[in-house]
Amino acid sequence: MRRKSFDVLFATKTGMAELALNPTIWRSLFYFTISLGAFIGVCTNIAFSQQTLGIRFAILVGIILTKIVGMAIFGCFLHGLIDACGGGAGNVRGLLCILGFTALPFLVLTPVALLGVSLGGIWLLTLPLTMLFGCFWCVYLMIRAVEAVYLINFGRAAALVVFGFFLWLIVFLVPIYMFVRMIVISFF
Repeated sequence: MRRKSFDVLFATKTGMAELALNPTIWRSLFYFTISLGAFIGVCTNIAFSQQTLGIRFAILVGIILTKIVGMAIFGCFLHGLIDACGGGAGNVRGLLCILGFTALPFLVLTPVALLGVSLGGIWLLTLPLTMLFGCFWCVYLMIRAVEAVYLINFGRAAALVVFGFFLWLIVFLVPIYMFVRMIVISFF
């Protein structure tokens, strides 16, 4: 397992290709939960340090469940988008199984977050920077996952993933923008 995780993180082309041959949803879900749970646990313990342990744990579980559902929905959306673009040779179950491994960068970056927390002060800036770096790494792994499952080249996979993110931004941000605009217009 350690070797497979290393390949997914640092030899992504071969690592993702291996995972595409033998997709396992429970292993993927385990890695997703462990990776995000460790990193978000550090962040939420700082943000909600005044709360009891039970409340902090409930917030952590809520965030992880929301992210799992969001990742599953995005994976199905991405599969539909690829199918609409004529690349329907892939398997949505295989894609969902591999997407859980895309959270592994956060497991690697958890010690950096812990270091920032333990040093305090200006070092707390490492938390958002680490999260940003982890998100970019996660998107890169997502592109490699799409490339492995749908047997397309890296450029097409990157275009589809980025286009999928832009479509989701439109779907979520336009209604919020219109709502805020209507509120502002009604007051002024």
